[in-house]
Amino acid sequence: MPATVNITASDMIEDGPMRAYWDDGDRGVASSEAKEVSLAEARLIWSDDVHGVQGHFFGLIDDQDRTIQFYYDAGIPDHVEDARDLPIVWLDFPVPEKRGSYGRMVTVGEVDGLIQTAFAEGLDHRNFGELSFEEW
Repeated sequence: MPATVNITASDMIEDGPMRAYWDDGDRGVASSEAKEVSLAEARLIWSDDVHGVQGHFFGLIDDQDRTIQFYYDAGIPDHVEDARDLPIVWLDFPVPEKRGSYGRMVTVGEVDGLIQTAFAEGLDHRNFGELSFEEW
């Protein structure tokens, strides 16, 4: 189960608009139809709508069409009650003009903070620590 998200007044402060898309099996929003969201909404979508099942994902697109994606590379095992420390989410920054993406594996618990960083710092991959580049 993903970590509980506590929403505060500071969650409503944002540097720029973000659009969100996600897939939770039979529910979600396609990237081509991404909807504008606040930080609070983005955090709630990740924690409440994107369940820890392999293949499910959540993405944000900024006003410069840069994208960050969080993809469950593996599912949360049924016997795990607190999944925050599981490194099963692939953090991904697709860069079509370079025909590849920057990324790294992160824990389920790190994602909420990374979403907050996305809103505070923007979607420049250089703001998200050490990442590796993989060609497509």
